Amino acid sequence: MTKEEKEVLKEIQKAVKRGIKQNVSRAECKLVSNSIYKKLDDYFISAIYFVHFSYNQYKLTLRYNIKLYCYDNIFWDVIDMKENAFQKDSLRANGAYVAPSIQWDEKTYTITNINEAELVCIEAINDFNIQSKIIINKILSEYGSFDSYVLKQEGIMDEKLLKMLAYINMKKYEAAEIIANTELEQGRGGRFQNKGIYINEYVLMYCRGKQLK
Repeated sequence: MTKEEKEVLKEIQKAVKRGIKQNVSRAECKLVSNSIYKKLDDYFISAIYFVHFSYNQYKLTLRYNIKLYCYDNIFWDVIDMKENAFQKDSLRANGAYVAPSIQWDEKTYTITNINEAELVCIEAINDFNIQSKIIINKILSEYGSFDSYVLKQEGIMDEKLLKMLAYINMKKYEAAEIIANTELEQGRGGRFQNKGIYINEYVLMYCRGKQLK
Protein backbone atom coordinates (compact mmCIF):
# COMPACT_ATOMS: atom_id res chain seq x y z
CA MET A 1 0.00 0.00 0.00
CA THR A 2 1.14 3.51 -0.74
CA LYS A 3 1.10 6.22 1.90
CA GLU A 4 -1.91 7.80 0.21
CA GLU A 5 -3.80 4.49 0.16
CA LYS A 6 -3.12 4.00 3.86
CA GLU A 7 -4.48 7.47 4.62
CA VAL A 8 -7.62 6.80 2.57
CA LEU A 9 -8.07 3.47 4.36
CA LYS A 10 -7.95 5.22 7.74
CA GLU A 11 -10.60 7.70 6.64
CA ILE A 12 -12.85 4.95 5.28
CA GLN A 13 -12.43 2.99 8.52
CA LYS A 14 -13.60 6.06 10.44
CA ALA A 15 -16.53 6.57 8.07
CA VAL A 16 -17.59 2.93 8.40
CA LYS A 17 -17.37 3.10 12.17
CA ARG A 18 -19.65 6.16 12.14
CA GLY A 19 -22.00 4.62 9.59
CA ILE A 20 -22.49 1.42 11.55
CA LYS A 21 -22.87 3.24 14.86
CA GLN A 22 -25.51 5.58 13.43
CA ASN A 23 -27.55 2.88 11.68
CA VAL A 24 -27.21 -0.30 13.73
CA SER A 25 -30.23 0.46 15.93
CA ARG A 26 -32.53 0.73 12.90
CA ALA A 27 -32.14 -3.02 12.45
CA GLU A 28 -32.75 -3.53 16.18
CA CYS A 29 -29.11 -4.51 16.57
CA LYS A 30 -26.51 -3.28 19.01
CA LEU A 31 -22.81 -2.59 18.75
CA VAL A 32 -19.82 -3.32 20.94
CA SER A 33 -16.32 -2.68 19.63
CA ASN A 34 -16.40 -4.07 16.06
CA SER A 35 -19.21 -6.55 16.72
CA ILE A 36 -22.83 -6.09 15.62
CA TYR A 37 -25.17 -8.30 17.63
CA LYS A 38 -28.72 -9.05 18.72
CA LYS A 39 -30.88 -11.70 20.33
CA LEU A 40 -33.10 -13.20 17.66
CA ASP A 41 -35.70 -15.54 19.13
CA ASP A 42 -33.69 -18.32 20.84
CA TYR A 43 -30.48 -17.34 19.07
CA PHE A 44 -27.64 -14.92 19.60
CA ILE A 45 -26.37 -13.63 16.28
CA SER A 46 -23.34 -11.44 15.76
CA ALA A 47 -21.13 -10.14 12.99
CA ILE A 48 -17.53 -9.04 13.31
CA TYR A 49 -16.81 -6.26 10.83
CA PHE A 50 -13.52 -4.88 9.55
CA VAL A 51 -12.33 -2.61 6.75
CA HIS A 52 -9.35 -3.62 4.64
CA PHE A 53 -7.52 -2.93 1.38
CA SER A 54 -7.47 -5.87 -1.00
CA TYR A 55 -6.75 -6.15 -4.74
CA ASN A 56 -6.49 -2.37 -4.97
CA GLN A 57 -9.96 -1.89 -3.49
CA TYR A 58 -11.29 -0.77 -0.12
CA LYS A 59 -13.57 -3.39 1.34
CA LEU A 60 -15.89 -3.93 4.29
CA THR A 61 -16.16 -7.54 5.45
CA LEU A 62 -18.67 -9.00 7.91
CA ARG A 63 -18.21 -12.45 9.43
CA TYR A 64 -21.53 -13.90 10.51
CA ASN A 65 -21.72 -15.91 13.75
CA ILE A 66 -24.53 -17.76 15.49
CA LYS A 67 -25.16 -19.69 18.70
CA LEU A 68 -28.10 -20.52 20.91
CA TYR A 69 -28.63 -17.78 23.47
CA CYS A 70 -28.76 -20.41 26.22
CA TYR A 71 -25.30 -21.76 25.34
CA ASP A 72 -23.70 -18.89 27.23
CA ASN A 73 -25.85 -19.58 30.29
CA ILE A 74 -24.92 -23.26 30.19
CA PHE A 75 -21.25 -22.41 29.71
CA TRP A 76 -21.27 -20.05 32.69
CA ASP A 77 -23.16 -22.56 34.82
CA VAL A 78 -20.63 -25.26 33.98
CA ILE A 79 -17.52 -23.15 34.53
CA ASP A 80 -18.80 -21.58 37.78
CA MET A 81 -19.48 -18.08 36.44
CA LYS A 82 -23.27 -17.97 36.80
CA GLU A 83 -23.23 -14.26 37.61
CA ASN A 84 -22.29 -13.46 33.99
CA ALA A 85 -25.81 -14.42 32.90
CA PHE A 86 -27.04 -11.17 34.50
CA GLN A 87 -24.62 -8.95 32.55
CA LYS A 88 -25.45 -7.02 29.38
CA ASP A 89 -25.69 -9.00 26.16
CA SER A 90 -22.61 -7.22 24.86
CA LEU A 91 -20.64 -9.67 27.01
CA ARG A 92 -21.99 -12.53 24.90
CA ALA A 93 -20.69 -10.79 21.77
CA ASN A 94 -17.12 -10.04 22.73
CA GLY A 95 -16.43 -11.40 26.21
CA ALA A 96 -13.37 -13.54 26.85
CA TYR A 97 -15.35 -16.18 28.76
CA VAL A 98 -18.37 -16.96 26.62
CA ALA A 99 -19.69 -19.93 24.68
CA PRO A 100 -18.16 -20.03 21.20
CA SER A 101 -20.26 -19.21 18.16
CA ILE A 102 -20.23 -20.89 14.78
CA GLN A 103 -19.00 -18.67 11.97
CA TRP A 104 -21.30 -19.70 9.13
CA ASP A 105 -20.66 -17.11 6.45
CA GLU A 106 -18.67 -14.06 5.42
CA LYS A 107 -19.74 -11.23 3.15
CA THR A 108 -17.58 -8.51 1.61
CA TYR A 109 -18.61 -5.15 0.14
CA THR A 110 -16.53 -2.82 -2.01
CA ILE A 111 -16.36 0.84 -1.01
CA THR A 112 -15.37 2.90 -4.05
CA ASN A 113 -15.28 6.24 -2.22
CA ILE A 114 -15.73 7.57 1.27
CA ASN A 115 -19.07 9.22 0.45
CA GLU A 116 -20.79 5.88 -0.07
CA ALA A 117 -19.48 4.33 3.16
CA GLU A 118 -22.72 4.92 5.08
CA LEU A 119 -24.89 3.39 2.35
CA VAL A 120 -22.64 0.33 2.30
CA CYS A 121 -22.97 0.09 6.09
CA ILE A 122 -26.77 0.19 5.88
CA GLU A 123 -26.74 -2.52 3.20
CA ALA A 124 -24.37 -4.67 5.26
CA ILE A 125 -26.45 -4.40 8.44
CA ASN A 126 -29.66 -5.21 6.58
CA ASP A 127 -28.04 -8.20 4.88
CA PHE A 128 -26.80 -9.48 8.24
CA ASN A 129 -30.34 -9.32 9.61
CA ILE A 130 -31.92 -11.00 6.61
CA GLN A 131 -29.29 -13.71 6.19
CA SER A 132 -29.41 -14.57 9.90
CA LYS A 133 -33.14 -15.23 9.68
CA ILE A 134 -32.58 -17.35 6.58
CA ILE A 135 -29.88 -19.51 8.20
CA ILE A 136 -32.03 -20.09 11.30
CA ASN A 137 -34.93 -21.28 9.15
CA LYS A 138 -32.56 -23.44 7.11
CA ILE A 139 -31.06 -25.05 10.22
CA LEU A 140 -34.47 -25.83 11.65
CA SER A 141 -35.69 -27.17 8.31
CA GLU A 142 -32.67 -29.39 7.67
CA TYR A 143 -31.67 -30.45 11.19
CA GLY A 144 -34.72 -29.92 13.37
CA SER A 145 -32.78 -28.02 16.03
CA PHE A 146 -29.61 -26.01 16.48
CA ASP A 147 -28.24 -28.70 18.80
CA SER A 148 -28.57 -31.30 16.06
CA TYR A 149 -26.92 -28.89 13.61
CA VAL A 150 -23.95 -28.48 15.95
CA LEU A 151 -23.55 -32.22 16.41
CA LYS A 152 -23.32 -32.69 12.63
CA GLN A 153 -20.49 -30.17 12.21
CA GLU A 154 -16.92 -31.36 11.59
CA GLY A 155 -13.73 -29.32 11.75
CA ILE A 156 -15.27 -26.16 13.18
CA MET A 157 -13.51 -24.04 15.77
CA ASP A 158 -14.22 -25.19 19.35
CA GLU A 159 -15.99 -28.24 17.94
CA LYS A 160 -15.69 -30.36 21.09
CA LEU A 161 -16.92 -27.63 23.43
CA LEU A 162 -19.85 -26.76 21.18
CA LYS A 163 -20.88 -30.41 20.99
CA MET A 164 -20.67 -30.76 24.76
CA LEU A 165 -22.88 -27.68 25.16
CA ALA A 166 -25.34 -29.13 22.65
CA TYR A 167 -25.51 -32.44 24.52
CA ILE A 168 -25.95 -30.67 27.85
CA ASN A 169 -28.76 -28.56 26.41
CA MET A 170 -30.39 -31.80 25.22
CA LYS A 171 -29.85 -33.23 28.73
CA LYS A 172 -27.66 -35.96 27.24
CA TYR A 173 -25.12 -35.61 30.02
CA GLU A 174 -23.43 -38.96 29.46
CA ALA A 175 -22.61 -38.04 25.85
CA ALA A 176 -21.07 -34.73 26.95
CA GLU A 177 -19.16 -36.53 29.70
CA ILE A 178 -17.69 -38.98 27.19
CA ILE A 179 -16.33 -36.13 25.05
CA ALA A 180 -14.85 -34.35 28.09
CA ASN A 181 -13.30 -37.55 29.42
CA THR A 182 -11.80 -38.45 26.04
CA GLU A 183 -10.28 -34.98 25.70
CA LEU A 184 -8.80 -35.13 29.20
CA GLU A 185 -7.34 -38.58 28.59
CA GLN A 186 -5.53 -37.09 25.59
CA GLY A 187 -4.16 -34.26 27.72
CA ARG A 188 -6.52 -31.58 26.44
CA GLY A 189 -8.18 -29.55 29.16
CA GLY A 190 -9.69 -27.03 26.76
CA ARG A 191 -8.82 -23.39 26.18
CA PHE A 192 -10.95 -22.04 29.05
CA GLN A 193 -10.17 -22.33 32.73
CA ASN A 194 -11.43 -20.81 35.97
CA LYS A 195 -9.92 -21.10 39.44
CA GLY A 196 -7.21 -23.35 38.04
CA ILE A 197 -9.69 -25.87 36.62
CA TYR A 198 -10.02 -26.45 32.87
CA ILE A 199 -13.35 -26.40 31.06
CA ASN A 200 -13.24 -30.12 30.22
CA GLU A 201 -12.76 -30.90 33.91
CA TYR A 202 -15.73 -28.69 34.73
CA VAL A 203 -17.88 -30.46 32.12
CA LEU A 204 -16.93 -33.82 33.58
CA MET A 205 -17.89 -32.76 37.12
CA TYR A 206 -21.05 -31.00 35.95
CA CYS A 207 -22.34 -33.95 33.93
CA ARG A 208 -21.56 -36.48 36.64
CA GLY A 209 -23.40 -34.30 39.13
CA LYS A 210 -26.43 -34.05 36.84
CA GLN A 211 -26.55 -37.82 36.41
CA LEU A 212 -26.55 -38.36 40.18
CA LYS A 213 -29.69 -36.26 40.64
